[in-house]
Amino acid sequence: MRADHAVAALALAALLIPGAAAAAAKPAAPAAKAAAGRTAASRPMREDDLLRLEWIADPRISPDGTRIVFTRVTVDTAADNYRTSLWIIAGDGSTAAPRSLTGGAHDSQPRWSPDGRTLAFVRGSEGKPGQIYLLSMEGGEAFQLTRLAGGAGSPTWSPDGKTIAFTSGTNPALDSDSTRAKPKHDPGRVVTRPVFRLNGQGFIDPDHPDHLWTIAVAGGTPRQLTTGRFDEGEPRWSHDGRWIYFVSDRRDEPWFSPDDQNLYAVAPDLAKPADGAAMKTVIDIDGPIGQYTEAADGRIAAIGWFATSPPRSYDQDDLLLAEGPWPRRKPRNLTAEYDFDIGGGIISDQHPPRGGGGGAPLAWTDDGRAIVTRVGRHGASMLARIDAASGEVTELTDGQHEVVSANGTPDARRWALVMGDPTHPGVLCALDAETRTVTRLWDPNQTFMAGITLGGVEEFWYTSFDGTRIEAWIVKPPGFDARKKYPAILEIHGGPHTAYGTGFFHEFQQLAGAGYVVLYTNPRGSTTYGQAFGNIIQYRYPGDDVRDLMIGVDSLIARGYVDPKRLGVTGGSGGGLLTNWIIGHTDRFAAAVSERPVADWASFYYSADFTLFTPTWFRKPPYEDPNEYRERSPVTYAASIHTPLMLVDGEEDWRTPFGQSEAMFRTLAQQRKPVVMIRFPNESHELTRSGLPSHRVQNQHHLKAWFDKYLLGKPVTEYDLPRGNAHGPAH
Repeated sequence: MRADHAVAALALAALLIPGAAAAAAKPAAPAAKAAAGRTAASRPMREDDLLRLEWIADPRISPDGTRIVFTRVTVDTAADNYRTSLWIIAGDGSTAAPRSLTGGAHDSQPRWSPDGRTLAFVRGSEGKPGQIYLLSMEGGEAFQLTRLAGGAGSPTWSPDGKTIAFTSGTNPALDSDSTRAKPKHDPGRVVTRPVFRLNGQGFIDPDHPDHLWTIAVAGGTPRQLTTGRFDEGEPRWSHDGRWIYFVSDRRDEPWFSPDDQNLYAVAPDLAKPADGAAMKTVIDIDGPIGQYTEAADGRIAAIGWFATSPPRSYDQDDLLLAEGPWPRRKPRNLTAEYDFDIGGGIISDQHPPRGGGGGAPLAWTDDGRAIVTRVGRHGASMLARIDAASGEVTELTDGQHEVVSANGTPDARRWALVMGDPTHPGVLCALDAETRTVTRLWDPNQTFMAGITLGGVEEFWYTSFDGTRIEAWIVKPPGFDARKKYPAILEIHGGPHTAYGTGFFHEFQQLAGAGYVVLYTNPRGSTTYGQAFGNIIQYRYPGDDVRDLMIGVDSLIARGYVDPKRLGVTGGSGGGLLTNWIIGHTDRFAAAVSERPVADWASFYYSADFTLFTPTWFRKPPYEDPNEYRERSPVTYAASIHTPLMLVDGEEDWRTPFGQSEAMFRTLAQQRKPVVMIRFPNESHELTRSGLPSHRVQNQHHLKAWFDKYLLGKPVTEYDLPRGNAHGPAH
């Protein structure tokens, strides 16, 4: 544990894990302490435990801080999907459990009215877009406010509580013509833009971009404020109610240059526009604007960065402060001296698979002297206060937990937090930002987890080949005995610009429960360690990051309890790429599982949903420098692969299209090498994080079964090549 956070961590550990304060100084202690209080009937984590977990998404604290509404996400096993409903709990911990507010199966995005008397939320249904509903907190049924063909989302209340602004993809010119003849089948798509489909979304519909709308809370006809071919998002009202801010990338060809979103403002009453103009440009920078918030005096704090030339592979987010006369505000980098991620988070397979609310929180303190947001540092995400004059960062929560999501009162004094750690998927907490007091409110998985014996989690640092310090974690099997020799699995995160850390992973725990030691690390290229550490792999990926990983394996073996002949390796996305690469350069691993990988960079360049037109990962396109793409492609080294390989893909994955796995599969199959491919229909790149519950369980089954076969020698036959079946062309 880091000494500068030891006191805060002890206090918070005591809240999350009753009786754990004395043990919190050792990273492995929370799991051991929790296990000590479990009954003899407790058991290790299994694949199908995914179906029993619950999640808290998008917590929203009332303006007076007395109540917290959140989206509760559960698994509907009969429908093989997720249910989202709204629940409420006292913000001071005076009630033991929350109570249900809505009974819909797809309710989300709760938003308090300024007076705290009404809740706006979005209700969806199977096959139909969501609509905005209103619910009186004094009782009664929810009232449907919008009925737009393209649905409605992102509701935000006007300061006087009389109007709601929102976004919708409705196109009145097309959607209102009910007499228009509908084709029997979908017509052919005319594609003219290089980016025409997105992972998880499918084909982009250029006729239905998201625009800004408003509607009176009393009801009536919605009013469309913006039009055109550009999407708009993140609507927020100005403090005086005269403008509605939004972010948008309004370039004609955004794919040929780095990210660049600006902040705009539109008058809510187009008939009587403020200042004589209907729309204003507020912040225009060479770079993106993400989350933002306005102070009472008009200053705007925003998360983003200033683009560099040439562009970098990884740009670390900073806090930008925009000041000056209305409307155009000139931003400056307030956190240039803080070399960690502003707004940053870490990855986990146990973030809410539905319900939203995962964006970075951002709010001004009541006196306008500071901004509160989330920061990512050394594999953890914390809530922090940033001084608006000096940029000094004061962390409000400790570095041994993950702030999954958060929301504060208008004065940024009281906060609703969803916090996790390696032994807790997500606990609802309340924070007093002045005293830094955290109160545990509710753990949706407490009863279920009481019957589970988790593996102990140990954090450690090791030194790589060039002196670079690398952070890593070890998950040990329940009942761990250092005198034994265990099989071990190296887990590699994707991105590559993201980070493992203090989050909960069902996958790691179920592998530990099956008897494996699990190692996960943050090699160079990971976030939460500074700009240089993240960007150092530009034009060298894979490269020295692989050396970091292998030295991590050596450090684990040096501890004496791992069998070096029974090593496995796995990873997804960028981790799948590195898995493919590693087994093409070493035979140290007895089995490998590559999920949603990259195998051939050139074909990835031509088929992924996003483009590599800017020189961020490669200096030139493949038709100008094919050798670099070939040299950095794992499939190039397939002749050197002897490790049994499983490949896993979603058939609707457009981020790393399944042709990447097919390239590895067929190349190895032609060489008669042990290889199998698992393909999940209708799944995107988010298969392991938010795929159908049954698919996520099946994926975990295949992962473990493959390692059981080759690391434990179990008689697993489901991947054996069938004999005597002719499926090829006739001869």
